[in-house]
Amino acid sequence: MLFCEGDSLRTKIVSVIESKYGVNRRNRHRIEIGKLEEKVKLTAYMSLSDYEDVGGFNAFASAIQELLADGYLVTIIKSKKYKASFLDAVYWLPATAPISYGWSEANKLRVHDQGIDLHYYANHPEKQTTDTWNKIERVYAFLRTVKDREFITKEERSLELFDQEKWLSNSEGQQFLHNLGLTLDSLKAVNSREPFVYFAPYQTTPIRTILIAENKSFFHSGKRLMQSASSICGISPDMLIYGEGWKITSSLLFLEELNIDPYQTVLLYVGDLDKAGWDIYGNLKLKYSHLNLQLALPIYEHMMKQSQQVYDFIPEQTCNPKHLEIVLQEVSAVKDLKVFIERLLSDNKRIPQEVLNYEVMVRLAHA
Repeated sequence: MLFCEGDSLRTKIVSVIESKYGVNRRNRHRIEIGKLEEKVKLTAYMSLSDYEDVGGFNAFASAIQELLADGYLVTIIKSKKYKASFLDAVYWLPATAPISYGWSEANKLRVHDQGIDLHYYANHPEKQTTDTWNKIERVYAFLRTVKDREFITKEERSLELFDQEKWLSNSEGQQFLHNLGLTLDSLKAVNSREPFVYFAPYQTTPIRTILIAENKSFFHSGKRLMQSASSICGISPDMLIYGEGWKITSSLLFLEELNIDPYQTVLLYVGDLDKAGWDIYGNLKLKYSHLNLQLALPIYEHMMKQSQQVYDFIPEQTCNPKHLEIVLQEVSAVKDLKVFIERLLSDNKRIPQEVLNYEVMVRLAHA
């Protein structure tokens, strides 16, 4: 394949993909991000240093995000993460259709009577595939009886209409509804909140301060401290949540299912002092920018003070630059902590939450 010097990384990724699967594809294909990145390194750049000069993995990940936003790649349900980053390990490369392919005018007029908007597909005839039309027909059949139907969960409606309970939850399903001018409400479907594990010792006390712990061991140690009415490194939360790594980014609003108004609470977050922990927090801040979400700085200070050594990344981690910027800006309120984090970044090291084990935190609580 031929690359021009001025080609963007995104263009090179598309060229690598289409050199194997073609521009027009009758079937969808699985794209393994690890193999794709290696292929891009080997074929699109003269050397590994050239790849790093254009931004390396961070630039690659940003290009993949753009392709996802454009619908060129589509997420796969329950895909594992790649390199402990925000990228999935595998995505779908959707099928395309020849430009001459199209749907009959009679059928398009028929479904329009139920409020299905086909303007997007009129402007994108290449998207007028048989598979998409079959989905539209099933939605049309449902809308004809919608007045007699009850609201059910998004997953239940997704299984009924599309034979995949998670399809309406992924970007492909969401884009499909958007293209038709429909919403979950149109399908009488509601979001079911992802639950999280939590501990709140005083059920009658209003929840005003919540501490989110990234890791399970810290959660259990913090729970034991709360059960004995002790503070957690100087913080006395009304509720402790086990964030379970990246899961908290999709489960945080389960608070509403517990009749807790997230707008009336201070949400404190603590995770490992490493790229993955900062990546999670930055993602939370951007996704829930309307909430009072803050780093639990006193706990991070104690992590810094209790660390007798620094630790290697096993495996290597990455962090979205925007997320890292959010973290560095917030920790600037504690000068020593910011300097410590910048040194960790420079040396490519980390401090796990487990440096604050239960014994250490008991001593701190009674100091």
